[in-house]
Amino acid sequence: MRETVFFVSDTHFKYEAATVEERTKHDRFLDFLARIEGASKLYLMGDIFDFWFEYRSVVPRFYHDILGALSSLKKSGTEVYIAGGNHDHWLGTYISKALGFNILPTFTTHEIQGLRIAMTHGDNLLPGDFAYKTLKSVIRSRPAIAVARTVHPDALFSFARHFSRASKGITEKKTERAARTLLSKAPDAFFLWDNDVFIMGHVHYPCLERFGERTFVILGDWERSCSYLRISEGQLSLEFYRPGENKLIENR
Repeated sequence: MRETVFFVSDTHFKYEAATVEERTKHDRFLDFLARIEGASKLYLMGDIFDFWFEYRSVVPRFYHDILGALSSLKKSGTEVYIAGGNHDHWLGTYISKALGFNILPTFTTHEIQGLRIAMTHGDNLLPGDFAYKTLKSVIRSRPAIAVARTVHPDALFSFARHFSRASKGITEKKTERAARTLLSKAPDAFFLWDNDVFIMGHVHYPCLERFGERTFVILGDWERSCSYLRISEGQLSLEFYRPGENKLIENR
């Protein structure tokens, strides 16, 4: 396990969860984290939280179990890396200093087990979608962040929750089509950095496609698939997590 590396994205943990499905998702992810203790690294590639925004003295209470389990994982010797997604771009010093997780830039490359791996959340990779890209540039700007800090946390998170529900309903209708579009672009667009592997999240459609010696991965999500990527001895496998079973199931 020590040399094994895991990648996860798009768990979309809610700030408030009144549903059985959300509680089940929490429990399943906590079980997953407990079972990979002692792994070399865990990469969380964005939208781990359905919304995250750091105030100076406020941490969303419903995330405490997830953050606590990730801290325990780190104490077991696993390095934890986390990237902001389109829902939780605003990661800050609580994540990096208080918890000691490594915040990844929007795009980066890491050497892992002899592989050069390019990685990003991926919300800027789909063609078109100009309205979203314009909105993103506004809400990530310094003036917008400064205004958000003046809003009461309950009001800000409530607005984010309603916005997330609306945008998710639109996204689900085009998920598979978006994945197919990215796959068609992959050989020419996603191996420009002398990388062997390209890993992204955002699109809730898990897939692993090989182009000769190169591999393109969409991590999928934990709302429907509970999918993740495992790298061990330089081999990549995209898998589905099923708690209570004796082994992790490979997606073949």
